[in-house]
Amino acid sequence: MFFQNFGIKVLSFAILSLVALSGVSLFSKTKTAPSKNISKQSKLPSVPWYSPVAGGFQEPTDIQFFPGDSNRMIVLEKRGKVVEFDVAKKQRMIRADFTGQIETLSEEGLLGLAFSPDFANDSKFFVHVVVKENGKDYSKILEFEWMQDSILRIENAKRTILKVEQPYSNHNGGQIAFGPDQKLYIGFGDGGGANDPYKNGQNSGTFLGKLLRITPNVKTSGAPYKVPEDNPFVNKPGFLPEIWAYGLRNPWRFSFDSATGELYLADVGQNSFEEIDLIRKGGNFGWNLKEGFHCFQFNPNCSLPGIADPIHEYPRPDGHSITGGYVYRGKELPQLVGSYVYGDFVTGRIWVLRQKDGKKISNALLFRTSVQISTFGQDPNGEVYFADFSSGNILRFIKKN
Repeated sequence: MFFQNFGIKVLSFAILSLVALSGVSLFSKTKTAPSKNISKQSKLPSVPWYSPVAGGFQEPTDIQFFPGDSNRMIVLEKRGKVVEFDVAKKQRMIRADFTGQIETLSEEGLLGLAFSPDFANDSKFFVHVVVKENGKDYSKILEFEWMQDSILRIENAKRTILKVEQPYSNHNGGQIAFGPDQKLYIGFGDGGGANDPYKNGQNSGTFLGKLLRITPNVKTSGAPYKVPEDNPFVNKPGFLPEIWAYGLRNPWRFSFDSATGELYLADVGQNSFEEIDLIRKGGNFGWNLKEGFHCFQFNPNCSLPGIADPIHEYPRPDGHSITGGYVYRGKELPQLVGSYVYGDFVTGRIWVLRQKDGKKISNALLFRTSVQISTFGQDPNGEVYFADFSSGNILRFIKKN
């Protein structure tokens, strides 16, 4: 996510947040190497601005929209609340409250939500939470049924889809999303700690440091999910078949282009570079052999065949913790159509990137804010929103006067 404290659990949450804003590892500090793709700081003509849509949320971590309804915004709060906000009526309702039932130290908490692609018929939604069991922390993907007349608690989960032990309280990943193929994609970080101490990024026998692809079981009985037969590592010795891509440090946010189906993933860097990956089936994106386009500090020889480069990176002068966004497909800002919008949690900058065939065409600074950009959202019309972790405000891109 956006905190970079490397799981020092004895520190208070407040201290951890300050470490996050420093952008500096508690264990090591490296000199920033020259970037191959330093962000251009030129501004676009007729750039959009932003306007508040809602406020009063507590540490928002995700923005989703009720399927097919641009007025029903769903906001996740780190400490455990799922809040529905009616954009037109300015009304809010708590739909789920896991407060006191989940772990919230450092980057833990309520991290992601995805509605079933067949929600109109099955009323299912899924959440990513971190819980403590028998003294250990676990990421859980839980399945719920949407309820209009009650507030859901953890015990109301229909089942646990997936459970993964987390060795540290950071680098949990967070995003879960159904792709255009109706499969569920799940992003997990390397498990935390500086430098990927367990080498999880390149370990094909763990879910940590990976993007997974599964099919939740539509039946109430049997295994909670199935592995799609076309996953790249099915029947490959040494690889877990759920893996879709690997070599990731902390994929806090990823998204699919609603027009092309391309999968953009923003991977939070350690000390030197933040990166954007265009995910390919079976791809190895380098961590912890590489950070961005560069050999990582403790792996000077990173010429392992088959490692995929990101489509873009930016160095420390531009930002400290990337927050992935969406490819803009709305109608209000035609100059942004087809551009991937993303930001930085620490510096408040928001950029737009354009690519074709996996190659960057351009990257430009859209504007700079004073907010801690924790997540983006996209409504069914393709318009883009973002959240301020500090103030709890939700803001929307609008045309600049």
